Amino acid sequence: MKTILAAVILSSVSIITATGLSGCQWKPARRPSYLVIAVDRLGVNHGGCRAEKDDATRSGLAELCEEGVRFTHAFTTSTLSAPAMASILTGMPPYRSGLRHNGKGELGTLSASVDTVAERALALGYRTLFVSGGPPLIRRTGLHQGFEVFEDSIAPNASRLHRPAREVVDIFVKWLEGGSGLDARPRSRVENESFFAVLHMADLQFPWNPMPDVSGRVRESTVKGQIEEVDETLSRLWKYLRDRKLWEQTTIVVVGLQGDSEDSRAGEIPALDLHSDTTHVALLIKEASRVPGASGAPGGTPAAQALPGQPDYNWAPKSWSFDVNVSLADIGVTLRDWIEGKPPESSDIDEAKSLRSALLGPGEAGEEWRRQDRLIVSESAWARWQLNSAMPIRVAFRRGPYLYLHDDNRSVSTIYNTLTDAFEVSPLPRKNARTQELLNEFSEIASRLGFSLFPGVDATQILEDRWSRAFFSQRLGARSGSGISVISETDQQRMEILAETSQAAKVWTDLQRFDGGEVPTPTVCSQLVFKAEVGSTLSTAVEAELARVCPFRGAREIAKWIRMSESSERARLFEVIFKTDRQRIMATRSAEGSHAIGRVWETGSTRRKDLEGLEVLLAQPEAARLRQALTRRSRTQPEL
Repeated sequence: MKTILAAVILSSVSIITATGLSGCQWKPARRPSYLVIAVDRLGVNHGGCRAEKDDATRSGLAELCEEGVRFTHAFTTSTLSAPAMASILTGMPPYRSGLRHNGKGELGTLSASVDTVAERALALGYRTLFVSGGPPLIRRTGLHQGFEVFEDSIAPNASRLHRPAREVVDIFVKWLEGGSGLDARPRSRVENESFFAVLHMADLQFPWNPMPDVSGRVRESTVKGQIEEVDETLSRLWKYLRDRKLWEQTTIVVVGLQGDSEDSRAGEIPALDLHSDTTHVALLIKEASRVPGASGAPGGTPAAQALPGQPDYNWAPKSWSFDVNVSLADIGVTLRDWIEGKPPESSDIDEAKSLRSALLGPGEAGEEWRRQDRLIVSESAWARWQLNSAMPIRVAFRRGPYLYLHDDNRSVSTIYNTLTDAFEVSPLPRKNARTQELLNEFSEIASRLGFSLFPGVDATQILEDRWSRAFFSQRLGARSGSGISVISETDQQRMEILAETSQAAKVWTDLQRFDGGEVPTPTVCSQLVFKAEVGSTLSTAVEAELARVCPFRGAREIAKWIRMSESSERARLFEVIFKTDRQRIMATRSAEGSHAIGRVWETGSTRRKDLEGLEVLLAQPEAARLRQALTRRSRTQPEL
């Protein structure tokens, strides 16, 4: 009888409890979401962890520093964006993933056989999104694998070569809310699902395209101005996540894809430079809130196990910094660890490792990382992509305080002790016994991983790269200083001498003269176009000759336009000329933008090798009225 009574009472309690929970609309805690924000050229010095906080400035980076962990010794796996991003998505360095540069072809595409974090997340029921800030992170790279939505539909145009950070975040917010048309599932469903999202911000590469701040004030055209834009955009994003009760449920990673040096290292092309200036990146991680009383915490019980991917005890970091060498590939392994509950197996010294133990705070975990003395590998395939397909891929190794560049330099060692030589300007003496030991060790590793000695690039290539970056940055509107190079008097003299033998150098110095107000020398084409008087007509013979000496679009229309009186046909010809000229400007600005950022991405034409025929034609004195009309027309329709 007592047994029956106890059972009845227990049943009644269960019903009351269930009813009470139902009345409170109890829901089980959902899995954490994961948000990766990858920023081109976000070097460690731009990490935003300031000693003094300026309350008047909304800084998303500073907010993340207060609630997350700062990795002070994080290094990219590649100075090129696509391979670096592939490391984050695969947990592999470029020589293992196969994606080595930003161009086309086998080395510019991630193989479908390589498993990505996004694919694993999608298989486990996460919503997945990638928003690109612009080239080179586009679908062609193969980085779209596993993303339900891979938003790379930005078309570079004459005034903007990237998607600003705020637009990247706007797309993410619309997708998150299910109201953008990017997701066909019901809005009520997608709002409650965990997600894995990657946002790419390219703003720091393009200082000539500043966005206004929240007050409408246009920022200065410098790298500093773009950092402010990214920083304030992140602050607005954090506020949105907090308002939507998503902040505590979301693990956030902010990371630079490569470092950035305000002053280029002498004798180096930045895209090829593997010193710390260009490989040392910012890395901040804020984990989703931990489960109180989870297994491993005081009072934890088996019934209070953390959800898959959540940390196993309750500790809130306060500006904790982790100062052991880590790699972008480690982020990929960590993401797999969070999402799947375990990291991929690793067996070799160069394999990436999950950062979860490094997020536990001060203690034994950090000391264990130090004792392991891991090998960190960074590479650049820029020379093979842009200069010569037969060139070796340059590689650098880090172990503890030592940095080794696998270069073909027999007179000076290529090993630096970064503890005693922070600027990496004094290689260790080659005859020193310890130096020889390190050289042998690193050389053996390079050989085992398939790297050949890098022969370097010649002085002419270095000059062209340095001069064109400075010239085209300023031509596109970037201000000198704050990360923008200037053309020295010596470089200018050397470039003018080089222009006698280099077609590219001649084109660039001609452009420089045009910018200075010089009129280009008349050509056979321009003489024929502007030869006749108003009211005359083009004969068949003249049209045939124009096609021969002016082999570009727009010349025949200009020749007809200047000969006509006002009429509907003349207005139609003007529209043709205008559209042709806008398309020319768009193509040349894309090519010039590529030069300005060191030719690290492609948007069709990647080298400005010659002057456009239409460009020379419109620069002639006889085209002054047409130029004025085109300028007025562009103000009413700035873009096509």
